Amino acid sequence: MTPAPIEVPTAGEPRLSEQALAAASPGLLAQPALWSSLRLAPGDQTMAASAPWTAYWATRMDAALDPVVARTRLAAARDTMAQRGDRTGELACLAAIIEGYYVDEGALDSLDGWIAALVDRLPSDDDWPSPDFEAHVMACGIGVLLRAPQHPLLARWAERGAVLVRRIKPGAGRLKLATFLAQYHFWRGEFDRTALIVDALPGLDVAGLLPAEVLVWLETVANHARCAGQPARGRAAIDHALRLLRQHGLQHHVYALHAHGASLALADGDADGAQVHVDAMRPVLDNRPQADQTHYWHFQAGLALARGDALRAVELARAAMGNAGEIGGPFRSAMQALSLGQALLCAGDAAAALPAIEQAMAAARSIDASLVLYSATLMHAACLLHLGHDEAASRALRDGWTLGARRDYATTASWWLPDVIGELAREALARGIEPAYVRRFVRRHALPGPDPALADWPWPLVLRAFGSFEALRDDRPLVRSSGKTAHRPLDLLRALLAHGGRLPVATALQWLWPEADAAAQRKAFDVALLRLRRMLDDPRLLQLEGGRLSLGARWVWTDVGALQALMQAIGAARDAPLEQLQRWAGLLLDLMRGPFLAGDEADWVRAARERHRRRFVVAVDQLAAQIEPLDAPAAQRLYERALDVEPLAESLSRRLMRLHAGCGDHAEALRVWRACRAMLQVAEGLEPSRETRALAAALGLGEAH
Repeated sequence: MTPAPIEVPTAGEPRLSEQALAAASPGLLAQPALWSSLRLAPGDQTMAASAPWTAYWATRMDAALDPVVARTRLAAARDTMAQRGDRTGELACLAAIIEGYYVDEGALDSLDGWIAALVDRLPSDDDWPSPDFEAHVMACGIGVLLRAPQHPLLARWAERGAVLVRRIKPGAGRLKLATFLAQYHFWRGEFDRTALIVDALPGLDVAGLLPAEVLVWLETVANHARCAGQPARGRAAIDHALRLLRQHGLQHHVYALHAHGASLALADGDADGAQVHVDAMRPVLDNRPQADQTHYWHFQAGLALARGDALRAVELARAAMGNAGEIGGPFRSAMQALSLGQALLCAGDAAAALPAIEQAMAAARSIDASLVLYSATLMHAACLLHLGHDEAASRALRDGWTLGARRDYATTASWWLPDVIGELAREALARGIEPAYVRRFVRRHALPGPDPALADWPWPLVLRAFGSFEALRDDRPLVRSSGKTAHRPLDLLRALLAHGGRLPVATALQWLWPEADAAAQRKAFDVALLRLRRMLDDPRLLQLEGGRLSLGARWVWTDVGALQALMQAIGAARDAPLEQLQRWAGLLLDLMRGPFLAGDEADWVRAARERHRRRFVVAVDQLAAQIEPLDAPAAQRLYERALDVEPLAESLSRRLMRLHAGCGDHAEALRVWRACRAMLQVAEGLEPSRETRALAAALGLGEAH
C-alpha cells in the first residue's frame, strides 16, 4: 500500500483538517522529521470521538503531557479508529500506548491487554502500509520488554527488524527502530549485538524524533556504555539527556533519567556522583504519588553497599524488592532479588543470601537475561564458598565464569562488588576455570591480587629471581637499553628481591654503588629509581617511604614472596590432607626453578642465595615428612625432584636413603648414597658429612668410610 502524498501546512496556513490528517498520517508516521511542522488544535479527551487522528497527533506532540492522561486519550482515539475500520490508526495508537509504559514508572499489569490487542491487529509481513510504518510500530517493543521479555513477538521482531533497519530511510525512523533492537539485545545480555547497533549502524539521526524518544535512545546508549566499561561515554549520554530534559520541560522523565545516571556512577565506583542522581529522584516522589519507587530504594541500597553499610543496604533492598513485586515485570524482579542477595552476602549472611540469589537465577533463566544469570551464578558460588560447600561452589564457579567467557562480559549486573569478584576470580584461577577470560576480566577492572602465592593472577608486574632473573610488565618483558647504567633500574628490582621486597635505601646504595662517595651514590640511586618508575609506568608498583623502597604487595607478584608465603603455610600445617600436601609440593618445586639470581656472584646475591637454599631444604623436609606416612612413593618423588634443584642438600639425600631402605629397596638407597657422594666431590671437592656416612653404614650401603 502506498501512503497518500504528505502536504504539511507552512506557517500562517490553516491547520490540517481531520480528513487531511487521516490521509497524510501513514506517510507522516514514517517521516518523524516532518512532525515538528504539524499545526494542530490543542488536544483534549472529547476530540478523540470526532477527530481521532487529530487527537492522536495532539497527544503525541505534547511533550509535557502526563503519561497516564496521554494513554487515556490515545485509547479513546483508538476506539474511534477501530469503529471506522482504520487499522493503521489502531496500530499507531496501540504502539504509542505500549511505548508510553517505558517512561510511566507505573504498574505494568494493564500492559498485558494492550499487548494482546496489538498482536490481534498486526498485519502479515507483506500487508504493512510501508516498511517505515512497520518499523514505527515495531519500535514499541521497548514497552513489551518491560512486561514480557519472553513474548514470542519480540524474537520475531528482532529478527525482522535486523533486516528492516537497514532498508528504511536513514534518520529518525531508523533510530527509533534501532532503539528497540539495541534494548532487546541489551536485556538479553547480548552486548556484542547491542554494540553493532549503537556503535556501527549508519544512518542514525535524532533530528525529527520527539524529545522523549531522543531520551530513550540516550538512555540506551548510557546502559550499553555501563556494561561495555565505557563510563565517560555513558556520562556524556546522561548529561545530553539532562540538557534536553531541561530544554523541553520533560518532567515525567526526571526520575528514570537520574536512575540511569545513578546506575552508571555506581558501576564506576563513584558513590558521590550516584548520590547526586539519587537526590534528584527524591523530589519526584515528594511532589506526586508514584507507584514505582523501585529505582529509588534500589539505588539507595547500592549507595549503602558502596559506603560499607551492608545492614542498611539489606533493608533498602527489601523495600525495593517489595515495590518491584507490586509493579510487576520479571526483569525488575530478577534484579531486585539479586540486589538483596548481594546485600545479605556483604552483611555476612550467606545462608540468607542463597535463596534470594537462587530466585534471581530462576527469574533470569525464564527470560534469557544472560548478564543477570551470569552475575547471580557468580554470587551463588560466593555463597556456597562461604558456607563451605566446596564441590557445589566449584560447579557454580564453572557455570558462571563459562557463561561470562562465552559472551565476554565486561561487568556484572546489579552491584559491582570488587572484593567478592576478586575472591571468585582467585578461586576460578586456582581451579583452572576459564583462566584466559578471568585474567582478562581482572585486568579490565584492575582488581588487586588477593594472594601472593597465586602465580596465575594477572599481576601488573611479575618478578622471578629463582633461576634467571625475569621481569614482566603486563606479561611482556621489561625492555632496557644497553650499557652498564641502563642495567641499574633492573638491579634495583634484583636488590629488592634479595631483601624480601622492602629495601632500605642505605642498603641499596652499599650494594649497588659500593665504591662511590655518598653524594654520588644518592645521585645514582635517584637516577636509577626515576628510570625504573618510567619503565613501570604505574605508581602502585613501587613506593619510596620512610627511607625504604618497597614493591606494591597487591600489584606485584614475586617468586620470592610466593615461596615465603608457601613455606609459612607448610610450616603451620598440621594433619593436612594428602591432596593439599601434594599441591604444595608441586607449587614449591615450580617456584624453585634454580638458584637465586643464577649467574650473579655479587656478595649480597650469594648471601640471599644461601638463605633461600636453606629455607627450601627445610620446607621440603617438613612437607615430605608429612607425606611419607600417607604415600611413600610420592615422598620419594618429592625428594628426587628437590635434589634436582639442590643436589648438595645432604639432609634430603639422607631422608631419601632412609625411605628407600625402609621400603626394602636397597639398590635405590645405594644409588642415592653414591649420587650424594659424587655431587659433593665434583662440586665442592668434599666428602659427605659424618652424619651422612654414618647413616650409609647403618643401612649397610658399603663404601661408607
